[in-house]
Amino acid sequence: MAHVVYELSFKGSASESVQAMFPDFEVVTAHGSTTLRGALADQAALHGAIARIRDLGLELLDVQLVAQANHGDATEWSLEAEE
Repeated sequence: MAHVVYELSFKGSASESVQAMFPDFEVVTAHGSTTLRGALADQAALHGAIARIRDLGLELLDVQLVAQANHGDATEWSLEAEE
């Protein structure tokens, strides 16, 4: 069960074929970059998504923790402060 929501941003606009490589993510393209937003079960899943970006030859720009479950309860989310 997913417990943490991340946003991963990379340079450029994601084509449909690149978007298809991230089926569990919401994909938003704007201002010359693409942001993937999705819930990940653990650090291994996060590193897997980062590796997929790298393997596709995309330039990773940012990784942000967006929300995480409180006290181990995946139904209670807390948003991280955005700068």
